[in-house]
Amino acid sequence: MKIILWTLSKIYGFLATSRRFFYENGLIPQKKLPIPVISIGNLSVGGTGKTPITIFTAKALQKKGFKVCVLSRGYKRKSQELIIAQDTNNISYEDVGDEPYIMLKQNIPIAVHKDRYKAGVEALKKIKPDIFILDDGFQHYQLYKDIDNLVTDATKPFWEDQLLPLGRLREPPSFSMYADSIIITRLHLLKEQRQKEILEQAKKFNKPVFIAREKIEKILDPFSNTYPLEILKGKKVTVFAGLGNNTQFFETVKKLSQKYDFSIEEFISFPDHYDYKNFKPKKERIYLTTEKDIIKIKEKNVFALNYEIDIDKDYEELILNKIKKREQNARKTPV
Repeated sequence: MKIILWTLSKIYGFLATSRRFFYENGLIPQKKLPIPVISIGNLSVGGTGKTPITIFTAKALQKKGFKVCVLSRGYKRKSQELIIAQDTNNISYEDVGDEPYIMLKQNIPIAVHKDRYKAGVEALKKIKPDIFILDDGFQHYQLYKDIDNLVTDATKPFWEDQLLPLGRLREPPSFSMYADSIIITRLHLLKEQRQKEILEQAKKFNKPVFIAREKIEKILDPFSNTYPLEILKGKKVTVFAGLGNNTQFFETVKKLSQKYDFSIEEFISFPDHYDYKNFKPKKERIYLTTEKDIIKIKEKNVFALNYEIDIDKDYEELILNKIKKREQNARKTPV
């Protein structure tokens, strides 16, 4: 079995490398939108924390006065049509996908379609953004990107992983050379010595390295009401999730249970993007899940961690400098 997986991994790596080669050398042309495109992506399958970073980036730019729109394929949504939205009025998570729906709830406009260039062209007509953010865009070569931010999970960094199906990587670790920055998530889950090792290794790729720091102080109900985590003190909680990496969410809740003095009755793991149609919460229990999951459940005894991150100001400066550089180049280009 190991020989088979190793062989398949080598074939997969050859195909991934060939695909990148064709785009990088112009053998397959890229399409370019008339405004800057910021990509948030990763090398691996499963959750590395891209969505919170996409939200953080969008909000940081909104605070600077930019009108932002997120381009997304809307993974596992039920609709295939091109949808452009600025709020959740007459929109469900099934229309656009759970992650874009979370962004809409936080006042971040979205354009959803498998053809992100087409989505961008239509968004330019309808909402006239200043900047696009391409969600899960590291492997989306069809669209020209001004900035490629590479996200990696500190508990399973890309340089310690292997290509599919032997590991979880969609592309070889060496493809990090195409990134403009490396953003590390979940570093706080590691011991201090391991944190130092991860940071030292990340810096060897000669890219700006940023740490996404978690801020979890509240929970919210299905109706977007928020409460301090202290209300869970002394209570028993059932924890569930349907993420690309449920284990890391469970580890986070374990740490919070120690900090806020509540006990965990059970962990329940569901597949990524689970629809919860057959999930029936018991009325006598208190449940804790993620924002991505709670949008699919309307039960009063189900709560989600209100998950926020913060990244150093240098990250914002990197993006702003890239945007400025594009504007300068556009002025120099003759009509």
